[in-house]
Amino acid sequence: SKSEKFLKKTESFYSNGSEKFYSSLKEKLFEILGGKTCSSCGFKDERALGFNHINDEDAFDSIRRGGFASSWGKYISEPELAKKDLRVLCLNCNEIRQPQAKTEPKKPKTLNKKSRYFPR
Repeated sequence: SKSEKFLKKTESFYSNGSEKFYSSLKEKLFEILGGKTCSSCGFKDERALGFNHINDEDAFDSIRRGGFASSWGKYISEPELAKKDLRVLCLNCNEIRQPQAKTEPKKPKTLNKKSRYFPR
């Protein structure tokens, strides 16, 4: 059936070529950004290293345009842009950084007028 052919085709794509392609992009980006070392703490275990957009808005924009691989291709073709927009962070530094990026004080929620579904 068509669905079985499709599954076999996608299975072979994901099991063979795409992992190699993804790994090669990742290696090139590490090279452009100065190696496999966390830019914040110096951690060197590649299993816990990843790329982080310095400006979070860039990350959401690249994900909307087709995911990480497409944005990585852009940065590989423009190394100076990669150095300006990205950094290598370990998982710990990335997690610690997350709350610091959102330091705006929260505005108190205003209660809406009476809801016909949930009267107050």
